[in-house]
Amino acid sequence: MSTSDGNAVLVNSLSSSLRSTLNGLDTAPGLIRRVLEEGSWRHFTTPRGEFIKHDTFDSFVTTAPTAGLGKSLDEVVRVIGDDNEVLALLANEIGVAVDSLKELGGAPKLSKSVELDAREFGSFARSGGWIFGLMVARSVTPGSDRNRASHSTGGEPSIEPKVSARQFALLAGTTAARVMRFYRAWERAAEAGLVPGAATLRPGQHVELPASDEWAEYFTKYEQSTDRREGIAQQAEAAGTSYTEAVKVAKNPAAMRTAILGDHKTADAARRALMDRLEDDVELQAAMARTIAKAPELRKAVTAESKKSEQIEYVRRVAIEGKVKTPAGEILEVPPTLKATAQRHFAVLETGDDKIPPESATEAYEAVQQLITETIEGDPEIQLRERRARLYNRLQRAAKAFEDVDPDELASLHEPDIVTVLQKLQQAITSCLESAGGGSDRRTLRAVSEM
Repeated sequence: MSTSDGNAVLVNSLSSSLRSTLNGLDTAPGLIRRVLEEGSWRHFTTPRGEFIKHDTFDSFVTTAPTAGLGKSLDEVVRVIGDDNEVLALLANEIGVAVDSLKELGGAPKLSKSVELDAREFGSFARSGGWIFGLMVARSVTPGSDRNRASHSTGGEPSIEPKVSARQFALLAGTTAARVMRFYRAWERAAEAGLVPGAATLRPGQHVELPASDEWAEYFTKYEQSTDRREGIAQQAEAAGTSYTEAVKVAKNPAAMRTAILGDHKTADAARRALMDRLEDDVELQAAMARTIAKAPELRKAVTAESKKSEQIEYVRRVAIEGKVKTPAGEILEVPPTLKATAQRHFAVLETGDDKIPPESATEAYEAVQQLITETIEGDPEIQLRERRARLYNRLQRAAKAFEDVDPDELASLHEPDIVTVLQKLQQAITSCLESAGGGSDRRTLRAVSEM
C-alpha cells in the first residue's frame, strides 16, 4: 500500500491486533511483516484524518496511538517471537543484527543478591503457587506439635524431620490454617497425579512442578467454602484481585444491581464479565438467549448489530483483500480506485471502538456497493457473465424443484388441476427452449395429457 489512507488500514489493524490478548497474538506477526515490507509505518492518516509521518521505525513503535503503536521495541520483538523472517525484516529496518534483537542488548552483570532474587522470582513466575505448595508439602506433617525425626536403620543417614503446620506457620509468620490450605491443595494435585504425595517428600527436596496456571484448580483461599465461594476464590487468585472484596459484592446482589443501574462503568464491567463467562457457561448462554428472544427491543438491537458487523466485514474484505463477490457469486479483483475508497472508509471504522454508529457502517457499505455496481455496469463482459450466472442459478433451482416431484404420486392422484399446471409448465419450457435456440434438435416433451 502506497497511499496514506491505504497505509492506515494496515497500521490500524496492527494496532488493534497488539491490543488483543488471544487472536491478536496470532495475527500480529503477519501484520508486522506487511507493515515493514510495504513501508506503511512511514506515513498514514489516523482515524481522525490527521496525517502522520515517521522518519524511524522506532518512532512509529513508541509514539502513542493513534499516531503510533504506543509500544516498546522489546514488546514488538516479543510479539514476533521465533519468526526469524520477520525479525530479519525488523533488524534490517532499524540497522542492527538479528542476534542483538533476540538478546535485546544482552543482560547486564548483576550482583549475587540480585541474581538470586531474580532466579527465585523466575521460579515463582513460572510455577506460581506450586512453589509454596512444595515448601509446605516437603516440610510439614499435619497433626504433630513436636519435631519428629525419622531415624533410619541399617546404617543409613537420618532424614531431616518435618514439623507440624503450627510450627511451620510460626516460623513463616502466618497461620496454621493458611499453611494447611496449601497442604490440602498439594494433596489434591497429588491425587490427580500431577505431583508426588506430601508423605513421599523430604525437606529440601526439589521436584518438577506443573504449569503455574494449573495451581488455581487445586487451591482456594476459602477451603471450607460453598461452591460459589470456591469459584470466587479461584477467579480472585487468577485475576489478582481481593477475594474478600469479591465475596462482599457477592453477598449483596441488591447493592450490586444498584451500582450497575446507576454507574455506566460498573455496568460495562458487568457486561464484560458476563461475556467472558458466556464462553463456558451453557446455562447462561441459554438464559441470555431466552431474555433476548422475549424482548423485542433486544431482538431489534441484535439484528442491527449483526447487520453492522456484516457490513464492516464486507468493507474490510474489499479494503484488505482487494476482492469482491458479485451478486451472481463471481469473485472479482477490484480496481485500485475502488480499493482505495474501501480503505478510506475502513480506516474510519477500524478504530477499536465498539460504539461505531450503525449509520457509519451503512454509509461505508453502501458507498462500496455503489462503486461495485458501477464497475459491473461499466464492463459488458462482467454484465454478460452476471446475467448468465443468474439465469443458470434460477434454472438450476427450478430443475431441482421439478426433480422432487414423484411421477408415481401424480399417476395415483389424477387431479385435473395438477394436469393443467403441468401443461402450462411444459409450454413454458418449450418456449424457453425455442428462445434458447434449441430449434428442431430439441427433444419434444411427452404431452402431459397422455398420462
